[in-house]
Amino acid sequence: MAIQAVNHTQKIMTTAEITACHSHVLHRVTLFTPALCHVRKGSKMLQWGERVLTVGKESLILFPAGIELKIANTPEAGKYHSDMVNLTQDILRDFRQNHVGSLTPGSSDSLSVPFDTHTRLMWDSLLQAMRSQSPHPLQVHIVQGLLLALHLAGNAGVLLRNRHDPLAEQIEQIFLTDPAREWSVDDVAQQIYMSGSSLRRRLALEDKSFRSILEGVRMGCALHSLQTTELSVGQIANESGYASASRFTARFRQRFGLVPSALRHAMRHP
Repeated sequence: MAIQAVNHTQKIMTTAEITACHSHVLHRVTLFTPALCHVRKGSKMLQWGERVLTVGKESLILFPAGIELKIANTPEAGKYHSDMVNLTQDILRDFRQNHVGSLTPGSSDSLSVPFDTHTRLMWDSLLQAMRSQSPHPLQVHIVQGLLLALHLAGNAGVLLRNRHDPLAEQIEQIFLTDPAREWSVDDVAQQIYMSGSSLRRRLALEDKSFRSILEGVRMGCALHSLQTTELSVGQIANESGYASASRFTARFRQRFGLVPSALRHAMRHP
């Protein structure tokens, strides 16, 4: 498994390669930052609501932050391989401010868009710049070009829409700074300058709860670590805020539909 500087708590773009040798299915997967993904070998099935999509190497996958998905990764000839780039909300915000008002808005609401010539060129340039550790401003310049190529082709709509739960997003970002911490409502409310009761009331209006957001962040970080590091299940459980590996395993299975060891087995080379 090849890994490159992946950390959900970073405020910069990150990239990773995800590989697997066995088919596996993950339920209720949520990304906390917008992301782009290209499957180089094998295929990825995405299901959200009643919609189902199977994506191969001819398409680019667009993941807006906050969407919950069922994902199945299927190898081809014993190998699944994909590239993932995690963006930041600031990058999308800057692009909207600089370009969207003066250009025809992207109309597609699909999570999978075809690679046209310009999109493919900018995607390859972005991966090369990130893997060669080009200066961050240069990486941002290239990703803005990629977003522009998507937008001009009418394919960036799903990424450029604003999320409808800004308070939940703020709380997610606070939890991501230290998923293992024993967070309280008052801890978080203090950081965003409101009372605990106001925080609970506003989350209720968004049909969210403090504990469910914390659980989602912890599970998302754990899934990320299982896929992109060699840490033991016990270490991941501890870093994700669970006192015991057995409780962590039970919660992981409840959320994603398989135990951590089964996911690791699917990703292990035979």
